[in-house]
Amino acid sequence: MTLKVHVGLAALGLSLAGCGRQELDLLQKTRQDDPCLAFVGQNECDANAGLGCSFQPNAEGCSSTDPSCQPGMCRGGDPFVRRVERSFFLNGAPFRFVGVSSWALLQATQCTSSKPENREAWMQRAYDELVPARAKVARFFAFQSSAGPTGDDFTLFDSSVRYARRAGVRLVFMLDHSEGSCSQGGRRDAAWYGGGYQNLDGNYALSYRDFAQTLAKRYRDEPTVLGYVLVQSMGNADAVTLTSFVNEMGQLLHGVAPSQLLSLDLNWDAASADGGASYRTLQQLPSVDLVDVDDYNFDETVPPLDPALLATLAQIDKPAVVGEGAFLLGGADDAALRKRAQKARDRMAEWRQWGFSGALLWAYQPGWGAVSEEFDARPADPMLQPGGVIANAPW
Repeated sequence: MTLKVHVGLAALGLSLAGCGRQELDLLQKTRQDDPCLAFVGQNECDANAGLGCSFQPNAEGCSSTDPSCQPGMCRGGDPFVRRVERSFFLNGAPFRFVGVSSWALLQATQCTSSKPENREAWMQRAYDELVPARAKVARFFAFQSSAGPTGDDFTLFDSSVRYARRAGVRLVFMLDHSEGSCSQGGRRDAAWYGGGYQNLDGNYALSYRDFAQTLAKRYRDEPTVLGYVLVQSMGNADAVTLTSFVNEMGQLLHGVAPSQLLSLDLNWDAASADGGASYRTLQQLPSVDLVDVDDYNFDETVPPLDPALLATLAQIDKPAVVGEGAFLLGGADDAALRKRAQKARDRMAEWRQWGFSGALLWAYQPGWGAVSEEFDARPADPMLQPGGVIANAPW
């Protein structure tokens, strides 16, 4: 979905401060020694849950090749990312983030780039290579196709959580794709949103609804999991049908996992025909915690964003993030990599100016081959290098 916006949120009266004094008082904790920091390892941390301890992502990520690297950190206080009006908070402090979005981080049986016997090593490398850039969030396809033939084999998910926690990264699980890509059952249309999501797709053992519920139950107490995206590029149905779907799934997931956040990845192009009214109505539903937009830039010159989108965001009292920011390569040589990186730098500065609370760059794919929007940590590409695009993001 291509978005075009050139009016800043500040110019439209959108403030990111967003929190009343009472809410801030509830979130801010008195600075004091944290007894949980003395506990090493998850078992010891879990044994002291009565002190308010929980095993969380490392504050500063580290690589599996570092012998001093711990698999996570034991810490007291609220370990989950919270939303208060237009702002995020973590451990009582404002939280803004930058990171990556990917189709491949689970290396499922569909849409895979490595052999089954190499998946664990590939995934470990993928998270290791996020550490130098200090990426804080990774969003990726987390479909039932990654959960084995029974739909509840979470081996790959568990590995992602483990590697992400060590790397200091929080995860956003995208539950399906509007076109059925890397999933089963084909295009998600009005019939699917109207009730088909409660039925089986293709050879899946569970319906979309039941899989989402099962996944949320498994990770509801896991601080590494920031939240869920219902459907990639949600659309292909009228606003009434989508509203019913979002209400049903939102209430279900928040009922199971109340500490994790929910977003829609709603297709702006499909929902903007009425001037953004339908888009605004869906994003303002109580179960939606944040607005995530996709900004795909495949032209030589990066176009401005749609002023109607930012005008609509200004009317929604929730934080907005770029869920997928993509920049097409013009070639595979070092000069093309540097040129793309500069486009990304410039665009990220605009995102920050427009009031977005974070951004995830698409498409992170270690070892990519074909020239596209994919990127990785190869030395010639500034996207993930120390001091590069993500490391120096304006958040």
